[in-house]
Amino acid sequence: MRPGGPGTVRPVNTHVDVEGWESGHQVAYDCGAWERACHQARLLVAWHEERDLGFGAPVPRRFYADPGPRVKWPWGAARHTTVGLLLWRAAYETGILVDEVPLTDAMRYCVQGADPLDTGLLPAAARDAAIGVGSAASVAGIRPVLESHVSADPPRPRPAGAPVTVGYRVRELRATPDWELGDWPAALALARRAMGRADDLREQGAWQPSDQERSVGARIGRDWEPPAETSAAYGHPSPSWLERASRLADTAAALSSAAGTLPIDGRGSAGPLAQVLGATADACARLAVSTEEVGRLWEAEPHEPADPASWEPTRVPGALVAQTEETEHLVRAVAVFSLILACS
Repeated sequence: MRPGGPGTVRPVNTHVDVEGWESGHQVAYDCGAWERACHQARLLVAWHEERDLGFGAPVPRRFYADPGPRVKWPWGAARHTTVGLLLWRAAYETGILVDEVPLTDAMRYCVQGADPLDTGLLPAAARDAAIGVGSAASVAGIRPVLESHVSADPPRPRPAGAPVTVGYRVRELRATPDWELGDWPAALALARRAMGRADDLREQGAWQPSDQERSVGARIGRDWEPPAETSAAYGHPSPSWLERASRLADTAAALSSAAGTLPIDGRGSAGPLAQVLGATADACARLAVSTEEVGRLWEAEPHEPADPASWEPTRVPGALVAQTEETEHLVRAVAVFSLILACS
């Protein structure tokens, strides 16, 4: 189902096993190929449009919101619809997953003289809706979107010689600061500010941690042990990114659950410790989508890669690794804070 690795040059497949191709998307992404193409297209277009306006500028209309499983065609948004159609066609004609389409390969549909997309294969949703996208004019109009991603300077170095695929680029965008969906440093800063406020309130005597809060703090402090340092100390290989990110995803759920057990104040607001735990859980949860995505890709491999160490870098961008490392630092700081609180 998934011949070759991401970025492998593939000829057009004129004998696509459509059922197998669609089921491959269901296994990897829990949705069909067209839904996946539309989802990724929305993110690519949203980043491009925010870049055009200048990062941090207000954007009146964004296209990354999930329309829900019943929406077959994103009406009224021809630009990202055309990008989605292009990604779908590139994946279909080569028999690969949408996320494994190299962006440079997708651009061949935008060159002058290329056959218009609406003259060839279309997803069932496009045929049923009879919407006129994919014309030569509409495809030419979205070329700048793809070019902006192909030529963009990555926030962190990429593997040498590895083509940038759709999935890799989207995961990179989710971990790229200074645009709305990638602003994970703001989430970490919020958690650190909450921790600082809690510390100040405790030292000033304005907050007296209860026995329950101390007990929760002690448990959190004990539960978090830096896995990479622990493994190295005992001579074991450092854990993979997926193992580390999965642990942070589990931590998000644990911290959120712990925060929910703590009492609220007389005004119905969360207490200082609950605020720290909730903000930290939110920061950890920002890794959840990419973590699940990479985990599904690993499970979808027909055979375990001969060299797992080289498999991850082509699917986990450096920016995502940086986000993971910084989130781990935050959780360690919260663990220390919690232990100090337990002993206060």
